[in-house]
Amino acid sequence: MVDYKKIGLKAGLEVHQQLDTGKLFCRCKTILRDDAPGLVTKRFMRVTTSELGEMDQAALEEFKKKHAFFYESFFDTTCEVELDEAPPKSIDKNALETVLEIALLTNSRVFEKIPVMRKIVIDGSNTSGFQRTALVAVNGKIKAGEKTVGVQTIAIEEDSARPSEKKDGAVTYRLDRLGTPLIELATAPELFTPLEVKNAALEIGKIFRLTGKTKRGLGTIRQDINVSITGGQRIEIKGVQDLQNIDKYVEHEANRQAILLEIKAELEKRGCTTQKILENKMAPLGMLENPKDFLKGKKISGIRLPFFAGLVGKEIQPLRRLGTEFADHVRKKTAAKGIMHSDENLEQAYGITEKEKQAFAHSLGVAEKDAFVLVAENDAQKAKEILEEAVLFRAAQCLEGVPKETREALDDGNSSYLRPIPGAARMYPETDLEPINVKKETIEKIKKNLPLSEEDREKLYTAWGLSRKLVEQMKLNNYAPFFEELVKNGFNATKTAVFLLETLVEAKRLGAKTDSLSREQLRQFMEKTRTGEIKPEVETELLKEFSENPQKSIGETISGKKIEHASDAEVLETVKRVFEKNRQLVEAKGQAAFSALMGDAMQELKGHASGKQVSDALKKILEENKK
Repeated sequence: MVDYKKIGLKAGLEVHQQLDTGKLFCRCKTILRDDAPGLVTKRFMRVTTSELGEMDQAALEEFKKKHAFFYESFFDTTCEVELDEAPPKSIDKNALETVLEIALLTNSRVFEKIPVMRKIVIDGSNTSGFQRTALVAVNGKIKAGEKTVGVQTIAIEEDSARPSEKKDGAVTYRLDRLGTPLIELATAPELFTPLEVKNAALEIGKIFRLTGKTKRGLGTIRQDINVSITGGQRIEIKGVQDLQNIDKYVEHEANRQAILLEIKAELEKRGCTTQKILENKMAPLGMLENPKDFLKGKKISGIRLPFFAGLVGKEIQPLRRLGTEFADHVRKKTAAKGIMHSDENLEQAYGITEKEKQAFAHSLGVAEKDAFVLVAENDAQKAKEILEEAVLFRAAQCLEGVPKETREALDDGNSSYLRPIPGAARMYPETDLEPINVKKETIEKIKKNLPLSEEDREKLYTAWGLSRKLVEQMKLNNYAPFFEELVKNGFNATKTAVFLLETLVEAKRLGAKTDSLSREQLRQFMEKTRTGEIKPEVETELLKEFSENPQKSIGETISGKKIEHASDAEVLETVKRVFEKNRQLVEAKGQAAFSALMGDAMQELKGHASGKQVSDALKKILEENKK
């Protein structure tokens, strides 16, 4: 077991959470689209110097790829601001107040005047070439398990566009996500074990959810982890989405840095120097006699790595070796597919015989303690870039131990090279927006209406008579503040919770656009169910119709709406049809198929039968099927 105190593990978190409000600097809705775009625009990006005449190295590396960018937009949910054809509007009030709420929940100090900054981003994910961000508060704290962790900064920024297609030399982005408000909370680097990192991430996620204004689902919350060990460097791992496995990323990075330091010590022991690495030159080696199919017709070039024998194949993360790190740099900097090296089984992987391997080693001047790297590339200039610029550059970094860089989170808990750590030249003031003044009255109003803690909600909801299951489902639900408001105004707690947690979900599954309804519209609908004007058996159908025409009042939706109730025999006949359509599902899942069959039957009956009628009929048919 790793002694994290002994290796000096130190970590900090940057947690990014999408807010469920309007877009940050325009008045468009934050709706993700899967239909065809109304407009596609082509752009190119180029890097420029900052106002101090400095150039950000991460942006420069991205610029060298010379990608073309295509932007898909929609006439009804995106506008000229996303396309960078119009100046930004004032900051979304609801989004800002949500971030202020989180700042107060973490006891952070809120700035009275908040300047908006530009952060250079030229990977194409922002049409303007920069991301707008604003520092809102500093110096807070949270309790994560038994540990109190400092909150260094809380900022609000706009999310990037989402890539919809990537191919050689071009990336297509969809602008529906661009401009969605993101809160960014950064902790102090005072997390000293992987478990402490995990506990802090879970606690921050809970704090965000207390507001009831965060988006939910995959991709709506992302963690960046900063990790270092004694003798290593601060490494930023970007884009961790799986909170349950966040500790694994920390473990793997700590281990990677420890092994890289061992490699550095071994190279120094062997007499390796940066000069001895960088003085090597690429050499053309010719064609293979009997290569694997993917190498046929390709010319092989190679380069010597002095004193690297046995090190290029050394595992530094599970199933990832030092040679994999070299390949990461090659892929990011040259768009080549990868490399081959002398520490792997060249014959098995590529069809390079032992005789060819020995010939290549001789041509490259490889000695006993040396390794070599090969590339299959017919373009001699590109082969030179791959071997002399990408591979030798990363090999020389081995004498630094751990190079300071930004890495991309992979699904298995590992990470790969993404780009250099951005520098200060990346940030400069936004000239299209005035600083935001935060009034004392605003802060006082938010303080008086801060959401209840998770523990306080548990106590209150239990006192209101909710079951343990409903308490667990509701306490961190986005509807929690709305639920509390309704119950305080006379709504039955259990019925209200069931409507918000189950009826809305079922209606959405059947096609209802419940996200289009405001809290006030939902309250009006629920008022009609409370007074009996809307019967339980037609609730889902009316909710679906109401959500599809939210401009109508609920009264207009239900007026004249007469629902004829199906007889038990008609319900049984319908359920039989649904059962036969899904017989394979029943045979595979048995009783576990009940929920899916119930939903299909309710959808087919369209409110003409109660849930009890359908449930009774379905149970009868499933029982008969068992005999």
